[in-house]
Amino acid sequence: MRSAVAQTRISCQNDLSCSVEGIVFRIIRDNLAGGNRSTRDRLVPYCMFTDPPLARVGLSEGEAERQGAIVRVAKLPMNSVLGAQATDQREGFMKALVGDGDDRILGFTMIGATAGEVMAVVHTAMLAGLSYSRLADADFAHPTMAEGLSSLFSSVPPRAMQQTRSKVA
Repeated sequence: MRSAVAQTRISCQNDLSCSVEGIVFRIIRDNLAGGNRSTRDRLVPYCMFTDPPLARVGLSEGEAERQGAIVRVAKLPMNSVLGAQATDQREGFMKALVGDGDDRILGFTMIGATAGEVMAVVHTAMLAGLSYSRLADADFAHPTMAEGLSSLFSSVPPRAMQQTRSKVA
């Protein structure tokens, strides 16, 4: 078994599935050593290396709707990102889903240059449990694609107002 696990690790070095295989490798390795790890409930990011690239982590709008999650959606065209303007790579957009009740980032999608690297910033924030306002208020290097995250998260709509009924005496 040890050589099969090692072969999986070695064969994946130049493969797009390395991230998933790496996760599976670590789970198998740790479980063989007495651990109890699983792939369940993991926040697994992915990138598609198209032109421009696509990167996503967390929920999509459709998944949020199917789960009954109430979300706020912010979208920013890449043409509004200073890094995209500086490099003339203006195709695409960034989109974020934020929980209505707790301000957690529930999902992020980007189509545009360096999408994978920008998504990694949001993925890290999600793993840390940061609220979207931490990225809205962050100072990013200028001019970069990641700088667009500040504008994106600054455009998250306010929480929905809960309707309350008052009784008239």
